[in-house]
Formats: sequence, structure tokens, C-alpha cells
Amino acid sequence: METTVFYVIIALIIGTELFTLYASHLNNKSRYDKIPNNVKDVYDEDDYAKWLDYSKEKYRLSKLIEIPRFVFILVMLLSGGFVALAEWSREVGNANPYLETLLFIGVLIVLSFLYKLPFRYYETFSIEERYDFNKTTKKTFVSDSIKAFVLILVFGAGLISLLTWIYVNTGQLFILYAFIAILIVFLFINITYTTIWVPLFNKLTPLEDNELKARIETFAEKQNYQIKKIHVMDASRRSSKLNAFFSGFGRFKNVVLFDTLLDKMDDDAILAVLAHEIAHAKHKDVLKNIFFTMLNLAVMLTLLYAFISIELFANALGLEAIHFGFMLLIFSFVVSPIGLIIGLISNTLSRQAEHKADAFAAKEFDHVAMIAALKILSRENFSQLTPHPLYVFIHYSHPPVSERIAFIDVL
Repeated sequence: METTVFYVIIALIIGTELFTLYASHLNNKSRYDKIPNNVKDVYDEDDYAKWLDYSKEKYRLSKLIEIPRFVFILVMLLSGGFVALAEWSREVGNANPYLETLLFIGVLIVLSFLYKLPFRYYETFSIEERYDFNKTTKKTFVSDSIKAFVLILVFGAGLISLLTWIYVNTGQLFILYAFIAILIVFLFINITYTTIWVPLFNKLTPLEDNELKARIETFAEKQNYQIKKIHVMDASRRSSKLNAFFSGFGRFKNVVLFDTLLDKMDDDAILAVLAHEIAHAKHKDVLKNIFFTMLNLAVMLTLLYAFISIELFANALGLEAIHFGFMLLIFSFVVSPIGLIIGLISNTLSRQAEHKADAFAAKEFDHVAMIAALKILSRENFSQLTPHPLYVFIHYSHPPVSERIAFIDVL
């Protein structure tokens, strides 16, 4: 029975990975499909040839990262490498459940970070640099990497220790207490995102009093939408790509505009983007996302507790006793098919919400400006104009740009 369970786990991991790689392969091939008429003007001939080269390099890099990582996981599972690491952490941690879990997860976090670091460097200073996207200096890259590593270690250690404590001390109430703890952390990060976390990496400055700010405030007031602050983020320090986002909810709502957005778009296009974001707030999409996240969290914690509680799984994987960190890791592999299904549902709902937000921006502000904004975002961010439907279904939280424009055109 234990052998059967072990190979079922291996089959789940391999099956999910192969399916994901297949969808990615189809999407890569679809780069050469015929461009829809409504987005033929996004790129000129030279820029599209440049995009084809860029996307090919990005695809090859992603496979160069993912395939060895997947092979490493399989080798570690089949050879008992993860079990050996768990036993080492138990011995060094003196069988202390908190320390052994931190040691086990900590080693994997450090290895993962170090493994990805040279690829990130190559992507930033070779690929992004050659295609005129990168604005990051090597000093900034090092600083960002150190900050990210410290945040991962601190937050990772804190959250893992908290979950371990809840598991050790609450028994069958683990699901409830873990749910409450993670929800509090999630809400805290969401509320403080622009006041604590963004400033660690970027500088936020208030949007100066000008015609754009006045128009934003007038439009928001017309929609009975209160904006606490409007900030401009110095995104151009790292990349030439464009974005804008709303952060927080209730009285904590903030608007953040990339400085690159202000440089590449006229005021009408910027207002169309913000009208789209305001629509998400008016449609309660943030609250809906929080609810879905809570539901997803409850399902995952229930499955996690069941997985850890059944000793057959631990024994099948080569452990004589439960090791919380090890079981967390294996659970993340085993649950990947369920995570994929939940992602499909989440992305489907998200794409529907994006269409509704586009419709709001087109009707309440200007459909021509909304279409222009979508084309500018696609061009400046080097978006794929012909993504494969299967890849869209699995991974896209936003509809493809041609589909979004076609939806707006028939309103």
C-alpha cells in the first residue's frame, strides 16, 4: 500500500508538470499565428520581429529554469534526498518541531533563491537589457536581491513557525486557527502595501497638482469613489514597462501610477486605465477576490491537515514519524492538480471581471481612450497578441487584448 501511495504521488507531480509544459509549448508555437485585425497596429513590422525574438528568449529561459528544477524534485523524491534532509534537520534541531521545520524549509528556501539568482541576473542584464526594457543598475539589483532574501527569510520563518505552533498546540482546531492567522497576515499586507512594502523597493511621491490630478479627482467624485491618495512610483529605475494599480480597500484605498505610464500615455488613456480600476472597486471585485481567497485557503488547510494526519502518507514517503516541514513540502507537490483547478476557476472569474471593468471604463469615460490604453499597454509591455486558448484558460487572469478590444467594440 505504501509503495502504491508513493508512486501515485510521483504520478501526480509528473502529470501536472507535463500538462503545464505542454500548455506552455502550445503557447510558444502560437506566437506565429495570424494577428487579429483589431490589434494589427499594436506593433509595426520591426517591433513585431523584435517581439518574436524577445518572447523566444524568454520562453527558452523559463524552460531552462523550470525543467532542471522539476528534475531536481523528482531525483530528491526518488532517491530519498528530501527524507535525508528531514532526518538531518530533526537531528540538528534536537527533535524540536519548530527548529527542525525551520531548518528543513530554510535550506530549501536558500537553495531556491541561490538557484534562481543567476537566471534573474541574466534575464535583467542580458535579455531585458538588449530589448531596451531594463533600467536597473547592478547596485539596485544587488540591493533588491538582499531585501527580497531578508523578507523571504523573516516572513517565511515567522509564518512557518506560527503554523508549526498552531499544529503542535491546537490539534483538530488547526484548520480554524491557521485560517485566522493567515487571513490576518493577508489583510495586514494588503492594507499596508503602499505604506510599508512598496517603499522598501520604490519611491512613492504624491501626484503633483495638475490637470491630470484634477480630472482624476473629478471623475472619481462623479462615480462616488473616494481616493485617499494618488502616488507616482519611480518604476523607471528598474524597467520601461507600464502599470498602474489600486491598493487597499475602504478608507485605505490608494492609487499608484508608474512614472513610465505618465511618460507613455496621454491623460485620456491614463484616465481610462483608472476608470477600469475604479470599476473593480465599484463592482466589489476586491472583496470578491478576498472571499475567493478565503474559500481557497479553507479548502487547502483542510486538505493539508488531512494529509499530515494520515501517517500512511509519511510512511509511504520514507518517514517513521511526522515531520511538519517535510509534509508541508510534499503537500505542495501533491495538491498541485487541485491548485491548478482552483486557478482555472479563479482566472475564469477574473477574466469576466476584467470585461466588466473594461465595459465600465468604455461607457463611463471613453471607449476610444480605453482601446488606445490597451494597445499602448500591450506594445510597451511586449504582450503576446496570439496566445493559445489553452494557455489563456490556465494562466491568464486578463483576457487577451484582441478579445478585450472586440468586447468593447460591440458595446
